[in-house]
Amino acid sequence: MSEKVDALFSGDDPNQATSASPRIRRLKQTLTFAIVLDILGLPCWTSVPGAILTLWVWMSTETDVARVEAGEYSDSEAAEVTRLRTYASMALLLCVVCLILQIFLLSTNFYTRFWGGISVTLDHLWQGF
Repeated sequence: MSEKVDALFSGDDPNQATSASPRIRRLKQTLTFAIVLDILGLPCWTSVPGAILTLWVWMSTETDVARVEAGEYSDSEAAEVTRLRTYASMALLLCVVCLILQIFLLSTNFYTRFWGGISVTLDHLWQGF
């Protein structure tokens, strides 16, 4: 904020294009973490937190798209925001597919067999030491 005030009193344009790089980088990291949670959510029950994070990233890019349309970002940052918005949309589709698949797996005995098999394997490994 003080930079804008300094720019105003020095005669420079305080409304220069702002840098979106730190925000875009943070959103990319959050989306990556959300996709991992979505995929691991099938066996480990983390689909819902992953879906919430994915939706949050998608909604956050909506404000950035409005800033791109207003011309506040540079061309490279605008392309990056558009790409991130596309990835977030695809990740939302992945969330829906994972949640539907998890509903199907809950109607079968997949989780009983899966976690039962893992516990037997861990027991054999533990007794092997």
